[in-house]
Amino acid sequence: MASSASKLENLEIKEMQVVPCTNSPYIQSSRVTFKQNGINRIWDYIREHDGVYILLYNTTRQALVLVKQFRPALYMTVNREQHVEQSHDLHKEHVQKIDSSIPYTAPPTCGVSYELCAGIVDKQTSLEEIAKEEVFEECGYDVPLGDIKRVSAWRGGLGTSCNMHTLFYAEVTDPMLVSGAGGGNVHEGEQIELFYLPVGELRSFMYNEDIAKECSLLFALSWWIENVQKA
Repeated sequence: MASSASKLENLEIKEMQVVPCTNSPYIQSSRVTFKQNGINRIWDYIREHDGVYILLYNTTRQALVLVKQFRPALYMTVNREQHVEQSHDLHKEHVQKIDSSIPYTAPPTCGVSYELCAGIVDKQTSLEEIAKEEVFEECGYDVPLGDIKRVSAWRGGLGTSCNMHTLFYAEVTDPMLVSGAGGGNVHEGEQIELFYLPVGELRSFMYNEDIAKECSLLFALSWWIENVQKA
């Protein structure tokens, strides 16, 4: 698979600690109790922001533009799997206690994911404008607002959050890259890299289970094959 030179290949992570999650600006957990057809039930859920996802196709390179970044949740999960026999009963031992008690021996690259350009909906503006900002911030492309097309929307995490995910599509060219732009939000410490996926390697990428990726990316790539490549 083709990509730019990657600093993530020499990723260094130090001083990891698991601490209580309090006053998070991104997620809020709650528990609801209710009676369904006469049966008492309990359900835990979280509230999180809606999100926008943008699939980019670089016509100059004939490649889909994805992003790579280190995801702490991915790393913690992979590291835990290497040390702890998985239990279906989360009440046996709290995840925080487990993750705090095991050494961090998994290589940092285990926490690197391949994703669509994306962002949370946390502004009082249109989804298209948020998508445009995210493309510039993460990927460095200055895409005209009118070139960002809505594809579809769906709810994610039906058992936990049910937030709305909206997918957009845009075609870009190398001249649309702005020098010095991209790489993520420096104020939030983001370190995002571009990954150019050649059209000819699309299907092998999709079915490679060793590559960490979400269903949203697989859906977007499947949509592109059916509606752009075959058109």
